[in-house]
Amino acid sequence: MTRTRLGLAIWLSGVLALSMYACAGFASVSDGSNAVNCEWQVCVRWRDTSRGRTYFVTNAGPVPATVRVDLRVLRNLRGRGGRPARTPIERVVARESTETLTFLETVIQGVPIGADLSVLIDLGASDTQPDDYLYGMPFGGTEARPLLQGFDGAETHMFGMRYALDFGMPGGTPIVAARDGIVVHVQDGFTEGGPDPDLLERSNLVVVGHGDGTLAFYGHLSPGIPVAVGDPVREGDSLGRSGATGFAGQPHLHFHVGVRAMGDPGRTIRIRLKDSSGQEVELETGRSYEPARTLM
Repeated sequence: MTRTRLGLAIWLSGVLALSMYACAGFASVSDGSNAVNCEWQVCVRWRDTSRGRTYFVTNAGPVPATVRVDLRVLRNLRGRGGRPARTPIERVVARESTETLTFLETVIQGVPIGADLSVLIDLGASDTQPDDYLYGMPFGGTEARPLLQGFDGAETHMFGMRYALDFGMPGGTPIVAARDGIVVHVQDGFTEGGPDPDLLERSNLVVVGHGDGTLAFYGHLSPGIPVAVGDPVREGDSLGRSGATGFAGQPHLHFHVGVRAMGDPGRTIRIRLKDSSGQEVELETGRSYEPARTLM
């Protein structure tokens, strides 16, 4: 589900170049199917007892997750103490933790219970407080590369994507991690690219979660990404090669950091970048920047 929805909403918000946003983990779930709704490393489940049903969420990932559950239809279930069930339920679940969402009690003992619900799972949380990290350049090689779109009046990075960056570069340029973290999502195997909206959902990409709860997105990569979900990466480690997969008019790297993968506020945040000597650079559209110190 995640891979097939990682593009449309980012385009609707004004990004005409990258298939990586995520309508993410939305699903309608009926207990009659014994379904468990999971996206990335986050799962919403339930447990029945003689008293009723408990819904809980487990986040096994390295960053927080935002979970929303709408209780659409309840069968022989109600809120605790006979009160109407509270819906929707939205919760931020810390990394590597389990949290109860709600308990619904049985109305009539001996009669089957059930529910239909919709679940939305998003990586990250709007209340995350990013640290003041000085990010490395997200590309390697030996040549300086121009910033095609920056923070100063982007042409297509609007609304929630206003703090995304596009660096122009030939296909095959090394793409490297701008910060230590853990890979939380990989989309690979696509070979096509061009200015065609039908290619929106066909961008190869890597998403890395950081220790402060932020998420870095690296998009339009060539097929053959060398990392997998769960891999730890250090700043400067290889994440793949640049390309033009997905809805992209030319080879380039789309890079952004945010506290939410799909929702606002916080889909992208303003960050600082450094040069190969460790000094902060001023980001200016049209200016070229030297690659990260690590040569790939």
